[in-house]
Amino acid sequence: MRESRLMLIQYTTAVLAVALVAVHLLMQGIITPYSTAISFSTILSIYRSWFYAIFLEALLVVVLVHGFNGLRIILHEWKQTAPWSRWTDIGTLVAIVATVAYGTRTVILAIFGGVSG
Repeated sequence: MRESRLMLIQYTTAVLAVALVAVHLLMQGIITPYSTAISFSTILSIYRSWFYAIFLEALLVVVLVHGFNGLRIILHEWKQTAPWSRWTDIGTLVAIVATVAYGTRTVILAIFGGVSG
């Protein structure tokens, strides 16, 4: 993928992350009092809401893509050889897929009752 496309992804995920995190903090700190929002039963009930589970999954993907792509950019600036760039790109992609898969596993377990409170 061209570097300009990857930078567009970086900027887009930054804007989306700001919006999604703002909504998340609004829902978990202002609409629901923070002391209530951090109780385990409240968290499970939030995950079991399909709307909020999809919202949290989107937040997970956006933040991870933005973070790992930022790390990829830093690593490209640190060392600029063709093999390093290739392995950095592959490693970044593997890291994104692995962490999104693990985060999605958590959401799925919470939704379908793999975790009980």
